Amino acid sequence: MKDFFNKEWNILDKKLVVSTALLLGIIIGFIFAPIKKGVYCGNHNGNTQLTKTQD
Repeated sequence: MKDFFNKEWNILDKKLVVSTALLLGIIIGFIFAPIKKGVYCGNHNGNTQLTKTQD
């Protein structure tokens, strides 16, 4: 780590490398994270009106 910060790069290049590594780690974490209860798009707030039709 010391070698990285002591290189002859300007501060913008160092920030770009660090931010790229951070974002790449986040993306890889999302890809390899296990899905525990499946994927659901909704909020379960009970705001539904289901009516039964009689035939």
